[in-house]
Amino acid sequence: MPDERDLDVPPGKDAVVVQARRHTWVELIGPHGEQSRDDSGAPQTTFGATRGHHVVQTDGELVRVAAQRLRAPDGLALDNPDAAGVLRVSADAPDQHAVDGVGELPADGTSSCTIAIEKLDQAGAPLHRKRDDDEVFVRTTGGTLQDGRGRRVRSVRLRNGRARLRLVSEPVPRLVTVEVLAAPPLAGASVRVEFV
Repeated sequence: MPDERDLDVPPGKDAVVVQARRHTWVELIGPHGEQSRDDSGAPQTTFGATRGHHVVQTDGELVRVAAQRLRAPDGLALDNPDAAGVLRVSADAPDQHAVDGVGELPADGTSSCTIAIEKLDQAGAPLHRKRDDDEVFVRTTGGTLQDGRGRRVRSVRLRNGRARLRLVSEPVPRLVTVEVLAAPPLAGASVRVEFV
């Protein structure tokens, strides 16, 4: 059973700092269901976060969970409110159990679902401006990520804060994680899909 803690991120704070021990992963679930995960096993992890209710989970023990203002590498607070934000990622694979939030695809090597990526501001509102054209990097622990033409992809550029990809299953039953990463301070996210 994962160790879990609730945290409300107030206005003016845009990061969650997690200290854990005896763990292999830490995950942050945001107010809109967006997920960010760190599999490094590091004693401290900092996630970019939007305002609102969050849940922190780990397979080890949570020592400290706190909201703070995101800091740039030089130690200065970020002055541009448009600079920080978070990505939301979702999959349209149907959730047959409706309790675990994990969509399912047939493990046949041909079935696919749409992976939708959206950029949100610090308050969790979607950013659909022309300047929200960040390049994001996509990784999956299984299956294949493809663009609209069926080409394998490892990165995509947002258009008006949004992008869509296809996740094609593989012929082996397994639970996979699709992770979307971007240059700091834009926080990444992940979504899980099961091949059954």
